[in-house]
Amino acid sequence: MDKSLKILAAVNMAAALLLLGPAVVLADTDGFVVHCAPLLFVGANVGDCNDFHPTIQAAVNHAEPGETVLLGTWVFDEQVLITKPLTLQGEGMGSTSIKPAVVSANTSSLFSGAPIAAILLVDGTAGVAVSDLTIDGLPAGSLFACSPGYVGIFYRAASGAIQDTRVTNIHHPATPGCQAVLGIFVQSANGGPGLNSNVAIVNNVVDNYGKNGITANEPGTFVTVSNSMVLGRGPTGPGDAAQNGVQIGFGARGLVSGNTISNHNYLPPDFVACGVLFFEGGGGVGRAKNNTFAGNEQNICTAGAGLANAPFNQ
Repeated sequence: MDKSLKILAAVNMAAALLLLGPAVVLADTDGFVVHCAPLLFVGANVGDCNDFHPTIQAAVNHAEPGETVLLGTWVFDEQVLITKPLTLQGEGMGSTSIKPAVVSANTSSLFSGAPIAAILLVDGTAGVAVSDLTIDGLPAGSLFACSPGYVGIFYRAASGAIQDTRVTNIHHPATPGCQAVLGIFVQSANGGPGLNSNVAIVNNVVDNYGKNGITANEPGTFVTVSNSMVLGRGPTGPGDAAQNGVQIGFGARGLVSGNTISNHNYLPPDFVACGVLFFEGGGGVGRAKNNTFAGNEQNICTAGAGLANAPFNQ
């Protein structure tokens, strides 16, 4: 495989093997280890491709655990489901996009069971590394309102890494106050090690989202958010959401460091918008360091209750 493939993915996969345990053996059975999309692949990594597929989902379905799916310079009109450890790598956030024209509910919240439409869903697996692409929520977000919830990347009882990726336009312009509209969402089921999530979110751009840019919820969840830009839509007002850049709440834990987090401001001040929100355990001021803040109503909020309209948990 070409050295241009991410070192992070290899490191993350090694960690995934440990998490999967001795009963899981990753072995290629068909001689194909790098699966590419689309059929007319254009990109610097084409020389690494073993086969070609018309869609990302077809390539993911063909890939065996531990293998790689490479995406060319293309706009992919689809929702994607990943349920096994693999690497998903594009040609760069300015070149490869997943931008569905429409979306439908393809999963649910582990907390409430509420339906969720996720553009990229990583469900019930460890060792999934995503890098070098854009997740774009327009125009699909303009076609429905608050239900189902709308998420750009959803790690649902799953672990891995998101790097060098942009998540944008996860937003309902006609109904901007919807709460379950999240750029990146990491959630655990609080049912034991196999249902927990541990995700590294590194060097990404998250912008033009509804409620939260990056959300980590429930006991068993741990995230590292670093060297990323999280840009809200503020100031927002009545009928809109009180946005949070990064929320770690409801028993989740995490470290937020070295990020630029800006433009989270709700007017009038009866609701609170936060650059970073730690809510109901798991986090604290000491878990946020070396971030750059600008234009936020509050840069860092810590609370157990009472932040009106600030937390999300559905």
